[in-house]
Amino acid sequence: MQSTLSSPHSPGLHAGGEFLAGDLSAVHELTCRLKAASLAGRAGERPLAGKNIALLRQRPADAEMSALHRAALDLGARVAHVRLGPPVDPGGTEFRHLSQMLGRLYDAIDCASLTPAEVRQIEQHAGVPVYDDLEGIDHPASVLADLMTLREHGCAADVRARTACLGEHAAERAQNHRFVLQAMLLASMAGS
Repeated sequence: MQSTLSSPHSPGLHAGGEFLAGDLSAVHELTCRLKAASLAGRAGERPLAGKNIALLRQRPADAEMSALHRAALDLGARVAHVRLGPPVDPGGTEFRHLSQMLGRLYDAIDCASLTPAEVRQIEQHAGVPVYDDLEGIDHPASVLADLMTLREHGCAADVRARTACLGEHAAERAQNHRFVLQAMLLASMAGS
């Protein structure tokens, strides 16, 4: 699948830059194509086959598979939960070496429960796409999934409005979130 993003390491999609309107538009377009293909029964492509994604976490993985884990598996990627050990000084050489090693082992890294400074340090030294809690509630992926669900039900949301999806709409929102996560992974990893 093609993306209109200018580079495989578009700064808006991961830790080091702002999420730009062009990035959001391209991700939304790709998300709509992924969802349409799935609804048409053509979702069998595995464009990230052979890619390895690390989910860097402070605590062990939950028994239930996360949305990001499922989205990556559906695209053919292998996913590893990497639990962080004792804190390491993000400005030190040990942290730089850890970041470089992660970059050699994985094609992308998602960091949850880390400070923004730690995530930027990993991104600076890993040499692969690094995401700052891609499936987090405050990440643009979550917001885009909410907006897609509202739009699909004919709602126009004020940017200051708070929303909650319940019942069948919650399931549809979760599906939209998975497609948004897949679009973000594809947009940033397809060329790597």
